[in-house]
Amino acid sequence: MTNYASNLTDVISRKVSSVLQELLETKHLYQSVQISEKDFNEVINSIIEEHKREASRAEPGINLDGTPYLKNRVDKLNKERDALLYSDWYFYTESNPPPGVPPIGSVDLPPLPLPSVRVSCGSKQCKGSIQPHNSGFVGLRYGTASFDFQQDGSVIQIFSFPYQCQNCKEDPLVFLVKRDDLKLTLVGRSQFPEVSVPDFIPDAQRKFYRNAIIADQTSFTLAAALYLRTVIEQYFHSTIPEVEIKAIKGNPTGDELADLYAKTLPKNFPSNFPSLKKAYNDLSEIVHSGKENDEVKKSFSAIRTAVDGHFRAVQLFKQMPTQ
Repeated sequence: MTNYASNLTDVISRKVSSVLQELLETKHLYQSVQISEKDFNEVINSIIEEHKREASRAEPGINLDGTPYLKNRVDKLNKERDALLYSDWYFYTESNPPPGVPPIGSVDLPPLPLPSVRVSCGSKQCKGSIQPHNSGFVGLRYGTASFDFQQDGSVIQIFSFPYQCQNCKEDPLVFLVKRDDLKLTLVGRSQFPEVSVPDFIPDAQRKFYRNAIIADQTSFTLAAALYLRTVIEQYFHSTIPEVEIKAIKGNPTGDELADLYAKTLPKNFPSNFPSLKKAYNDLSEIVHSGKENDEVKKSFSAIRTAVDGHFRAVQLFKQMPTQ
């Protein structure tokens, strides 16, 4: 007879490891991944179908569809799924495996191996490049640490996950991950990922652009918009002849600066290329809205793409031979 509980445990264990790998590899600080109970409907359905086939082989002609017995089997599997999903989770590192296996009949998810990940390494040797990181490190004594508590019926755990770059083997990188029931959030890391600024961003504005990326990655979209708007504004001031700016009475507006800047562009600069004037105004709308949500974050991403497109075009035109 098939070990249904074992099948369900294996699938849930693989799912937890998979979303954890997704979190560490693709998400930034205070971003999350989510597991849903519905993620396991397919495996529960397959277990039920296998059970029906086994029952039919044992008693030819039997049809369990719609019977109270089959409903009880489904309910039992759903309860087993929930018991595993909402139990305390524990992880072990490659260099610090668990001392043994969980007892037979345990309703907890067994200890899970931390998945290997490919993330940026901030060592002098790796210089922010993406490198494979294995869990743990030589000399690790206690494996992972977790802080567990209940809050309004929810399972709350905060984990510290140590990793070591397999290229440089230097100081371990430790992630701090918060679990709130089936939601995992990256809440800390001992090394901030290296922020790469494109080479087409002007040197004097690179620090503001870098801060815009960091603010965006940590979900401070208003700050990101302000920093990126500063990139544009400071670039205007560095490009427009000072005498033209001083000719404007009072403090020049963004539109006034943008119009003066447009006059500095090459005459053959395509008009359909992304406009810094529009980007500046769109960023101002974000700042003035006072909102930070998924829609605003999506809007900021589109504006940043436009800004990148403009600066890339400017760099290209500077490299073109003059007639």
